[in-house]
Amino acid sequence: MREDIRERQNSAWALDRLAAQGLRYRQVKSVENWRLVCVLFVSLLMLTGLALEPIQFSQIATIAVVVLWFVDQMVLAWCAGRMKEEAAAIQEDFDCFVLDMPWPEHLGVARPTGDQVKELVRRANSKGLARQELADWYGEEDIPAEAVAARLHCQRVNCRWDGRLRRDWIWWVRLVVGIVVVVGVTVGAIFGVTLFDVVLGVVAGIRLLAWLLLEQRAQFVAQKRVEDLHGYLSRTEVERGRLTLCDARLVQAAIFEHRRVCPTVPEWFYRIKRETYEGKERG
Repeated sequence: MREDIRERQNSAWALDRLAAQGLRYRQVKSVENWRLVCVLFVSLLMLTGLALEPIQFSQIATIAVVVLWFVDQMVLAWCAGRMKEEAAAIQEDFDCFVLDMPWPEHLGVARPTGDQVKELVRRANSKGLARQELADWYGEEDIPAEAVAARLHCQRVNCRWDGRLRRDWIWWVRLVVGIVVVVGVTVGAIFGVTLFDVVLGVVAGIRLLAWLLLEQRAQFVAQKRVEDLHGYLSRTEVERGRLTLCDARLVQAAIFEHRRVCPTVPEWFYRIKRETYEGKERG
């Protein structure tokens, strides 16, 4: 089984699916970036309104805030959700092939078609996305020889990587929130800002603060879910002789559901952490 996983993960069929899901996830993150732009623009509008205070500007700003909220919730959030589900399905297709598992028909998700994957691969190639980074997705070493244990090992690798990435991203978001609060208090103390001005400033930046707090909460829930799953896989390692393909399939279904609903992590942060993690593992 170990040799089979090593060979299948580097086959052209498998690499195509990794390239396709990678492109889709990048598109999801691009949409999420635009959602953040809407948040920042709303905060800027409100701050500008506090500085100018003309009635006409306030009316225009109010309309803009409502329109941006509608675009964010009804258009961008919907697009991101659809593309994320497609990316998760393609990644599940890769795992089912590499780990030699049946497709989760009970989840009611359509398996990606070959034409669908080919179109995404064509777009990925046109953008010059590096395919060499996709080789040896589950590594070359440490894969157990026994079939079920090999599957559990690869699932554990998925959960460990995801959990570490989200934990670091949560700390980064918390750092940003802390810096914003400290800078705001410091500037207020230096320039003698009144309590009323502080309240107005908080109101102006409430949309951005809400985004930061909601992002932290969503990422924390996703981190706990995947780390609980990783903990289960680690505990069952000593009992792998009693586990069956059905058990591994149930674990894979949980991983798939996590991918479908979990929030994304920005691409720049993902790449920085990937280089850091891989450097530590090689070292």
